[in-house]
Amino acid sequence: MYHLELPTANITNVFPNCARRTSNRQLKAALLAEGIRVQQRSQDYFRMAQAKTLFQMTMQNSIHVSGAELEDVYERVLVRGGERPTYLAIRGTSRFGRCPFCAQRDVRTLDHYLPRSPFPEFAVLPMNLIPCCFDCNHAKRAHTPVQFADQMFHPYFDNWDDLQLIRAEVEIEERVYVEFSANYDSLPPGVADRARKHFEILDLAALYSDHASIELVQRKADFRLTFESGGQDALRADLLRESQSRRAPFPNAWQPALYGALAESLEFINGGFLRIEE
Repeated sequence: MYHLELPTANITNVFPNCARRTSNRQLKAALLAEGIRVQQRSQDYFRMAQAKTLFQMTMQNSIHVSGAELEDVYERVLVRGGERPTYLAIRGTSRFGRCPFCAQRDVRTLDHYLPRSPFPEFAVLPMNLIPCCFDCNHAKRAHTPVQFADQMFHPYFDNWDDLQLIRAEVEIEERVYVEFSANYDSLPPGVADRARKHFEILDLAALYSDHASIELVQRKADFRLTFESGGQDALRADLLRESQSRRAPFPNAWQPALYGALAESLEFINGGFLRIEE
């Protein structure tokens, strides 16, 4: 999870531009007339997003067009039509092309933070369009928050980079296994509940554990060489350096949590790493 700056594209321009690119004259006129309400609702969105109260956003009937016609503007014009450059520009705002929801997979699409179906007026609202990977988009689906704790991380309006959101726990039995979770007990109450909901909906624990297993296999030989040359102190120091290095670009990725937990595991640094599967 990492913060993104708000897109430079503004609904004041995006929605009218989408409407003007509609070839059906009657629909074009209706969309342009609906633009006044869309802009008013976008102001409500900005205010509520800043206050972390998007869960209080109520559904509102359109006036001049149907909800389906508003929804269709996204696919018809923004994704596949004349406003595609705007779509690509928003999609390209993610750092290193990395999904801000999981901080692991590559961005391939845009997600509607508030879903299109209940809120079609936000279908092309730039601040409601989040660059993300296919998996996070699919897992989130039409999630609509109904209370404060239901609100997933919003990359444009939440900045949790100074917090340690992810906790890793190392288990060593026949093999080494790492479990991930939201660092619930160490987070501010409002963030803790939301981070846990974010983890649950996107199933980040399973994602991070799977990738950590591969990482451990790839690094086993390095762990062995470090241990053989300097013992457990050298291995701990190396793991801590790795954690700090990985934290710099993405503070709330799974790798910093992984290496920090490995460094704190006396069993791991005293030979438990040998149980990493080949």
